[in-house]
Amino acid sequence: MAIIKRQKSEPIQSLYQKRITLLALIIFFISFVIIGRLFVLQIWDHSFYHDLAERRQEVLKNLLPLRGSIYTKEKDQLFPLVTNRDYYLVYAEPVKIKDAKKVIDAITPILGLKEEEWQPLLAKLSKGSDPYEPIKHKVAKPEMEKIQALKIEGIGILPESYRFYPEKGIGGQLFGFVGFKGDEKIGQYGLEGYFNQPLTGKSGEIKSIKDALGSLITIGPRSIKKAENGVDLVLTIDRTVQFIACQKLKFYYDYFRAESGTVIIMKPSGEILAMCNYPDYDAENYGEVGNIDYFNNPAIFAAYEPGSVFKMVTMAAGLDSGKVTPESTYIDTGEVKIDSFTIRNSDLKAHGQQTMIQVLENSLNTGVIFVEQLIGKETFQKYVKAFGFGQPTGITLDKEMPGDISPLDKPGRIYGMTSAFGQGITVTPLQLTAAFGAIANKGTLVKPYLVSEIIHPDGKKEEFGPQTVRQVVDPKTATLLTGMLTSVVERGYGKKAGVKGYYFAGKTGTAQVPAPGGGYGGKTIHTFVGFGPVSNPQFVMLVKLNNPSGPRFAEDTICPLFHDIAAYLLNYYQIPPDY
Repeated sequence: MAIIKRQKSEPIQSLYQKRITLLALIIFFISFVIIGRLFVLQIWDHSFYHDLAERRQEVLKNLLPLRGSIYTKEKDQLFPLVTNRDYYLVYAEPVKIKDAKKVIDAITPILGLKEEEWQPLLAKLSKGSDPYEPIKHKVAKPEMEKIQALKIEGIGILPESYRFYPEKGIGGQLFGFVGFKGDEKIGQYGLEGYFNQPLTGKSGEIKSIKDALGSLITIGPRSIKKAENGVDLVLTIDRTVQFIACQKLKFYYDYFRAESGTVIIMKPSGEILAMCNYPDYDAENYGEVGNIDYFNNPAIFAAYEPGSVFKMVTMAAGLDSGKVTPESTYIDTGEVKIDSFTIRNSDLKAHGQQTMIQVLENSLNTGVIFVEQLIGKETFQKYVKAFGFGQPTGITLDKEMPGDISPLDKPGRIYGMTSAFGQGITVTPLQLTAAFGAIANKGTLVKPYLVSEIIHPDGKKEEFGPQTVRQVVDPKTATLLTGMLTSVVERGYGKKAGVKGYYFAGKTGTAQVPAPGGGYGGKTIHTFVGFGPVSNPQFVMLVKLNNPSGPRFAEDTICPLFHDIAAYLLNYYQIPPDY
C-alpha cells in the first residue's frame, strides 16, 4: 500500500506545482504589464499626461510657446528691453462646481474681484454644462497659492506669461505691446506688432478624445506636438543713448509746453541708436492709455508738412542737376507772385542779391523757389522720390506711413513752388532723418534699421547690416551741400545747434500747421535735422517739437535740444574735436 501511495501522489504533486508555477507566471506577467504601463504613464509619456491633466478642458488644446524677448547689446552682453514675467490664470470648470455662490465667496477676497466682475461670473459658474470659464488673468504667485490651498473642485490654475519692461520710460511706442484681441494675445504696434508671428513662435497641440461626460480619455488615440518658442530680437538701440534722448526730449517738451515731440538718432549707415517720442505710454499697462492715438509711433506714423528743413532736398536737386552752384546768385525781392498767390520769406524781408549758401543760411523761401523753377517740377519731383519721400522707409515697425507728395502730380507751378520749402507735402520724421543721412553718407540713401540680430530657438542667428537703397546724388554734390549746411550751423539759423570744437551740418524748419477749415492756423512745428562731425559723420539726428509755446522759430526751441544731445553723444562716444 505504501508503494502504491507514492506512485499516485507524485503526479498529483507535480500537477499542483505546475499550477502554482503557471499562476506565478500569470501574476508576474500582469505585474510586468502594470509596471510597464506605469513606466509609460509616469516616465515615457509623462509630459503628455501632465499637459493633458492640466489642459483637459479641450479636445484639442494648444500648448503655448514662450514669446521671444527683445534685447540690446553692449560689449557682447545682452540686456533685456522687453522680456516675459510669469503669472497665472485662474479658471473654472462649471460642470464640476456644485455650489457656485460658495466658490465666488471663497475666491473673490483673494482675487479682489469687483461686483461688476463677480456677478456675471456667478451666472456663468452656475451653468452645469459649461466646461470652461476663465476667471482672472495675470494673477500673482501669492494669490495663486492661496487659491490652490483652497482645493476647490472645479477651480484650476494655469501658468501664463506676460510682457515685462525692465527699462521704464524709454520707448513704449517703439516696442508696442502684447494685448488681447478676443481670447488671443497678439503683438500690436511697434516691434511687437511687426514681428508678432516670429516673436510668438509656433503652438504645440494635444489631440485626444472625450467621453460622454466631457472628460478626456487617457487611453485611446492621442498625440502631442511640442510648442516652438519665439525668436529673440537684438536691437541696434543703444539703451544709454535712448535714455538720454528721451530724458532731454521730455525736459524741452515740458519747458516749452509743447503738444508732442520726437527725437531720432541714426548712424549714417542706417542703424537707429535712439527713437523717442513724448508723450509716451507704459507698454506694460497699455490698458490704462486713454487716447489710443498714443499707440502710434509719431516718428514713423505722424506725417507732417516739414517746412524749411525740406530746403535741403531742393538745394540738393539744384546742385546735382547742375542748375546752381553754392555761389550762384539771385535777387531776393522778399516775395514771389504766382497767379493769385503771393509767397513771402518767413522774416517778411527782401535781402537783395543772395548766394545759394545764403539761401540756406537765411532760410529764404524765394531762394528755393528760384532753384525749383530752374530745374523744373518734374526733375524736382524725381529727386524728392529718390530721397525716399512718398514711400515707407521699410523699417521693421508696425504702421509706418508713406507721407504724401501727391501735390507734385497736380498741374500748376504753385505746387512745385510751395513744395520747394516744405509746404503742401507731408513727410515722416524718419524719412527726413534718412534723407539727411544720405548727404552724410556721400549721397547714398540707406535703409534705416532697428534689428541687428534675430536669434532662433535652436541658437541660430540671422544678422542684419547696412542696406543701400540707391545713390541719390553724386558724392561731389553731397560734399558741396554738406559745406552749405555747415554754414547754416556756423552762421545761419542753426547756430544754437552747434557744439564748440566741432563742425556740424544741419537745417532748421518752422512749419505752419494746416487749419481744419483750410489755409494755415497759428500752430507751428519746429524741426532741426543735422549730422556731424562733418569730417567723418558719426550720427544723424532729428529733433522736433509740435506747437511749442514761446519762441516763434525753431532756432530758439529745437536747436538747443539738438546741441544738448549732440554734446552728450560726442563725449559718450569719445569723438575727437575738429578744432
